Amino acid sequence: MLFNYPGSPLAAGLGKRVLVGPLPAGSTPPVGIFAGPYPSAISGLSGWWDAGLLGGLQDVTGAPLTASNAVVGAVVDKTGNGNSLKPYHISGDTAPAATIAVPRVNGYLGAVGAPDAGAANNAPALDADWGLSHSGFELGAGVAWTRYLVWTRPNWRQGTYYVNSDPIPLIHTNYGAGTTVLQADSSEGSNLTLFPGTASQTVLSATLARRHSHAIILRNTPGDGVDAWLDGVQVASGIVNPLAASANARVIFLHDGSVQGSAQCWFHEAATWERALSVTEISTLIAAQGRWVLGQRRGVNLLLMGQSNAAWFMNAGGPLALAQGVAWYLGAAAYAFTAEMSGTYFSPDRYSVISGHPISNSSAPLFPPGAGNGTFLTNPGDGSDPSTWSGGPDFAALSAYLAGSSAIVSAVDESDIAFLIWPWSEQDSTMPYANKSLYKGAVLRLLALTRSLLGRTAATLPLLAWNAIPYETNAGVQMVRESIADLAAVSANNIVIFAAQTADSNPLNSAYDPTTGLFTGGDPQHRDEPDLLRYGRIGAHAAGHAAISQGLCDTIYAAELPTTGLPVQGGPRITHVYRASSTRLILTILHDSGNDLVVPLQAANGAGFAVMDGGSVSSPGNIITAVAAARVDATHVAVTLSAAITNSSAAVSFFYPYGSTQIGRGDAVTDNAASLTPPANWNIGNDLGAAWNLNFPLQATAYPITLSDAPD
Repeated sequence: MLFNYPGSPLAAGLGKRVLVGPLPAGSTPPVGIFAGPYPSAISGLSGWWDAGLLGGLQDVTGAPLTASNAVVGAVVDKTGNGNSLKPYHISGDTAPAATIAVPRVNGYLGAVGAPDAGAANNAPALDADWGLSHSGFELGAGVAWTRYLVWTRPNWRQGTYYVNSDPIPLIHTNYGAGTTVLQADSSEGSNLTLFPGTASQTVLSATLARRHSHAIILRNTPGDGVDAWLDGVQVASGIVNPLAASANARVIFLHDGSVQGSAQCWFHEAATWERALSVTEISTLIAAQGRWVLGQRRGVNLLLMGQSNAAWFMNAGGPLALAQGVAWYLGAAAYAFTAEMSGTYFSPDRYSVISGHPISNSSAPLFPPGAGNGTFLTNPGDGSDPSTWSGGPDFAALSAYLAGSSAIVSAVDESDIAFLIWPWSEQDSTMPYANKSLYKGAVLRLLALTRSLLGRTAATLPLLAWNAIPYETNAGVQMVRESIADLAAVSANNIVIFAAQTADSNPLNSAYDPTTGLFTGGDPQHRDEPDLLRYGRIGAHAAGHAAISQGLCDTIYAAELPTTGLPVQGGPRITHVYRASSTRLILTILHDSGNDLVVPLQAANGAGFAVMDGGSVSSPGNIITAVAAARVDATHVAVTLSAAITNSSAAVSFFYPYGSTQIGRGDAVTDNAASLTPPANWNIGNDLGAAWNLNFPLQATAYPITLSDAPD
């Protein structure tokens, strides 16, 4: 029995959780893009199961499924013959994973499978004991039949006790002692094999990709044998069927009935005919495969580098969420991140993240110039240009992590790396403002070395960087914010700012009251994990747009990307500040995907807004903070200052926020994106979960904005 109430995790008897959290609502895949034909166009159809659209699925009560990401009780036989496919688990599995209808697995079309919510960094992870069972159909040599199957494999087998390397079963019959009719190699293998382990064993393809979607047609003609078509191309003819003349028994898709015997694949579609289809009918069935994107599929992998906040970002699930969001944009089959903490591997040291270490040893006083120990890049202290600097010990550890005989990351995983991601600014933001040019040069040098290590160029490996987090010194934080903005503005650098506002966060492990937006205590040098996870979700939009525009697509292409309605920059931004009086400012806001403004919690008390009355970032003047902020209209906010400005407007700079100021979680002005209807087929909240429905924060001012005496 299964128990559930709205918003709660699904549970089974004895108090065991079937799901670790409530499922997102999902969205209906588009209808009408594919005009047919469908398998039903071929006469004599004895069974047809379609998981691409919700109309082919039932819940555990037998009612029609109305939303993706819901639990599936059966894949309906659309012929009306009543032979539904039921979730299969071996009898020894007392707490099977739930079968879920998952959207956007193959383009906009969905699938069913059993995702494991416990995936750490290589997702989606599918349950090692899941398949779909049919009560029985013929696969014998003496009977005419045709069988059709479409599936997606997102990864090689993973997470099993001892069978990760074993081939995966795609079609298995329980006739006699049981026979796997069709299987694919798993780890490092590339064969798709018909009748494996028999005298008729035939390799249908020797080039099967790690991640793929495929359609197979098998046709048995008594006396002639089995013919096979893979993705519309005939790959076998007249293969002797090794089964008995009649072998009508239970059939399992994507499982072989053994312990952890799942193929760990998504099921899309299957169909059966109790006759051998003609050449013309085979052509029609091949045309029916046109609704699916078939062949090799992409995985989206992020290489994470940085210091302690990068480690907390990893711990919070931020990089996996970011990769998942990019995969959603691209229609990719899998998503992952690659990272390792220092201290995990020795002789040699191998890691990509190490606490307390900046990009280079230019960040005094921790690493004075000339002392190369413990940094990714060594400043020799001789005044040389950063473009000539060598990698430091941390870069040597990164190199050993990714390359050479002691490498931890495999070549196939490296080939999936789509982005470098640096949630990284802490120690570097303690540098003097005067070091701005030096810092920018160091960023470009380490970026070039890392791209070269992976055999990539700037054009083929973008960098995701964040707006500097609040950290110790005001001038240093401002320097890093300006530097990253400068570098991102040069298209040749291929740098994308994935989180344009990071001060709307709390210190790590602080006490937080969500009703007031106030926090107390915590570790001010590190961002709290809920905020870091949110940055991953926010960042997916800027990164996803970058990825799809740079041709990293899988099943969804740049031409399909909506021109409006989706965030691009990760939030609205301030374009003009009008000095209405010496204590009242009117901000003009340019929206990203929203069309209105929200001034919540401490934002109404002016959190984060400030002006510098005279002076400059390098030689600061008087800082005047705000005491109130209020929405004027959909594109304007009025800010009230705590004291009057004394200088002319041309000498006053506006900040949001200034330096290391912490705005706090929930205390930033935001847009209203979460309440708007997204473009058709692009509802990320429905597809990935309600936590992805976000109002986006007002972007930080990378450079201060000079006040104007004229309204906008």
